[in-house]
Amino acid sequence: MSAQFFDLKTLKAKVDRLIEEQGADAPCAFWIYTNEDVLTYDYETGEERYYPIETCEKVLSNVQDLDYIHQQISECIEDELNFSMV
Repeated sequence: MSAQFFDLKTLKAKVDRLIEEQGADAPCAFWIYTNEDVLTYDYETGEERYYPIETCEKVLSNVQDLDYIHQQISECIEDELNFSMV
């Protein structure tokens, strides 16, 4: 796994490049998780617990590198293609 994480500025640059390459109307699917998504809940009080940016960077970096997530998305795309071709 890499220790690299992406920030929103880097993501914007990647999206801008994709728009240049594929056009602004190209279809896409997306999931964006930010430091606001790195939280836990205290189920007794209902309070949200947010974490320091360093923790968020580590957690999100690890999540982006999980092969399981990429495999699941690839399988979903393949399933949708098979369903659409019927």
